[in-house]
Amino acid sequence: MNRREFLKSGALMGLLSSPLLVPPSLKAMELLESGKDFSPKNNGERQGIPSVCLQCVSGCGIIGYVEDGRLVKIEGNPEHPNSRGRLCAKGQAGVNQVYDPDRILYPLKRAGKRGEGKWERISWDQALSELVGKMKTLREQGRAQEVVFRSGRNRIGDLTERFFTAYGTPHQLNHTTICEGSKFVANELTWGYYRELPDVDHTKYILNFGSNPFEAHTIHVSLAQRISEARVNQRAKLVTFDVRLSNTAGRSDEWFPIKPGTDGAVALAMTKAIMDAGEYDADFINTWTTSSVEQLKAHLAPYTPEWAEKISGVAAPDIRRLALEFASARPHATTLSYRGVASHSNGTMSERCISLLNAVIGSVDAPGGYGMAEAIKYKEKASKPPALAQKSELVKPHEYPLASHGVAQLGLPLIEEGRAKCSIYVTYVNNDAYSYPDTEHMKQILANETLIPYFVSVDAYMGEATLFADLILPDATYLERQNLEQEDCFSRNPYVALRQPVIPPLGESRPFQDVLIDLAQRIGGGLEKFFDFKTMDEYVAGRIAGIEGLQAAGGLDYLKKHGVWFDPNKKLEYYRYKKPIKSETLNGTIVENGTIYKMEGDKKKYVGVMIKDQALQGFIPTAFPLSGKFEIYSKILEEKGLPPLPTYVPIEHLENLAQDDLILTTFKVHVQTQSRTANCKWLSEIFHDNPLWIHPQSAAKRNLKDGDEVIVQSKVGQQKTKVRVTEGIHPLVVAFAMGVGHTEYGRYASGKKVVPTPDDQGQWWHTFGVHLNSLVPVMVDPIGGGQPFMETVVKVSKV
Repeated sequence: MNRREFLKSGALMGLLSSPLLVPPSLKAMELLESGKDFSPKNNGERQGIPSVCLQCVSGCGIIGYVEDGRLVKIEGNPEHPNSRGRLCAKGQAGVNQVYDPDRILYPLKRAGKRGEGKWERISWDQALSELVGKMKTLREQGRAQEVVFRSGRNRIGDLTERFFTAYGTPHQLNHTTICEGSKFVANELTWGYYRELPDVDHTKYILNFGSNPFEAHTIHVSLAQRISEARVNQRAKLVTFDVRLSNTAGRSDEWFPIKPGTDGAVALAMTKAIMDAGEYDADFINTWTTSSVEQLKAHLAPYTPEWAEKISGVAAPDIRRLALEFASARPHATTLSYRGVASHSNGTMSERCISLLNAVIGSVDAPGGYGMAEAIKYKEKASKPPALAQKSELVKPHEYPLASHGVAQLGLPLIEEGRAKCSIYVTYVNNDAYSYPDTEHMKQILANETLIPYFVSVDAYMGEATLFADLILPDATYLERQNLEQEDCFSRNPYVALRQPVIPPLGESRPFQDVLIDLAQRIGGGLEKFFDFKTMDEYVAGRIAGIEGLQAAGGLDYLKKHGVWFDPNKKLEYYRYKKPIKSETLNGTIVENGTIYKMEGDKKKYVGVMIKDQALQGFIPTAFPLSGKFEIYSKILEEKGLPPLPTYVPIEHLENLAQDDLILTTFKVHVQTQSRTANCKWLSEIFHDNPLWIHPQSAAKRNLKDGDEVIVQSKVGQQKTKVRVTEGIHPLVVAFAMGVGHTEYGRYASGKKVVPTPDDQGQWWHTFGVHLNSLVPVMVDPIGGGQPFMETVVKVSKV
């Protein structure tokens, strides 16, 4: 009897159905929801502590399971309204962050030449005494502004801003413009809030420009699962424009390999097609925007699909067809966009072109449309330091007045240029020498003791920048510290989550917020009055004191038990900009050009907008003084001599490529996060190398086949690598994945180890990829300040 006949006879099923052959442990049972975990040693339930992930920016709810005092497992928290119990591989690998064998566990002082990697272990008292001595001296001499602070993914920004503002320095730099700063500025200029929140739960059509939510996004896991559900539940169509066949593009209904930097042209041509067909929402345009149907039609006249085809490579019939499909789904239609658009020198304007698509079909804050987020406001129980009069040329250089999120990539070069004197440079989980463009130049600045006499790095790992520090303060990981967390929630119900210690900090590492409290007391001079709380419990309890529903549920104790709180009685709301303003709120207000203000001293505070003699909420501005309407026509841009209407801005150096030039772009993968996760053994075992993606046409011109070695040369550097020949990329484009190519960051990221361990036997990989940022020159989107990572001109030659 052969296998097929055996199975057909039913003999196998008869054998398996015999009670003598079925082990007693294999009894049918319903699978339990996540939220519990059991030890394989004794079947006892492990201690589960809810917290918030920080392996990327998404802020998913997690539960850390502890056994015998050791963190053994991380899974999703089913009570979290955004991530809903799901967790990606990066989140589960957070265990590796705690037990990285190359982690910094004690304060270190430089013992050799800067960058040489020689250290002396010192006590916390020695470390803080040395730092406090230098900081006190500068402050007493009226030179507090010579301290420059730079943060990476800073989830304690409320405390770092409190400390350094009270200390007296305006130089508080973040890293936003090497990520999505231009996108944020575009949104702030258009409708006030820095980010959109597409209602993908109820959408029927998604136009995706340069975003890859199935691998990486600001709120990755929460968005990816909802897009997948919409594709099943509503049969939502997903169309992606991307230079590369990403995981999202590959799972879309249609993928268009667009030429880099031309997304705005396609969006404008689509908008024109919608207007020409009469498929627009005239009431929304004429009532709720700063433009009109007539003005838009006149402005869009040159932006035909045929014009856009010549620029972008997307066929005119497809542009016209997709535009009308998108409009026919209104208002249940939305756009997505991200780094593929924003990380260009025309990123801000291109983002405005894409948001225009939502406005013309009236899908703004509509069911299934282009949504707005809400946030819960914290109460500041502790007194806040007054704002500083001095502005920082490092944070916002005068050439970029609209860059509301700073110009991060210019921080060190502007110190070199002399825009500000830096006597003490303090960084918190930041890596100038890896995450920023032109990293070889960044290393030269960090090594220069004339430009940066004293460098303090607060970090848990020896990154490429930390190597140049004079003093290292060992930070606790996100699994060993506490702070409040909020992200925009796709259920349109804002929440408060608590990141809390799952285990105590290892070694002598300390949470930086505790260090700031300590520093404030040691420096004194009035600084301590802004830190009149002794513990983070006390500070966090004060911040949530004004949230009535949370207080009724149990306050901080509730958060510690559940990890997250949201109002269970809140109803789903749409079109919130049409929300009537309570009459008592209007007392003492003034109306100017249809916008309602309240005077606070000599400053105007936005209250709402007048529409047909009704006082309505409107679109609430944050960074800029807006009208309360959706600002298609921007007077702020007009005043700066920039196009006030969404306009296609060509990228000159991409328009004039030499015959052998290619365009280098970058992308994120689903198991690594920028500079932060290559030290995780589980993740780097999966992804530790990043060959250069290249199209077969471009490969053939250079006599390349898959796996060949090449030199990639830009105007600031070169790298040797191997190629991956694939049709999943635009013929003019080559692409490197981010997250690998470390020269430091421990054995799993770079091969460098501090102390050999038995675990080394399990590390089978010995390649670590290419550091692509060494090829990328420092550039700036002139409006939003973002770094254009997607348009580096390179030459690729066979070795």
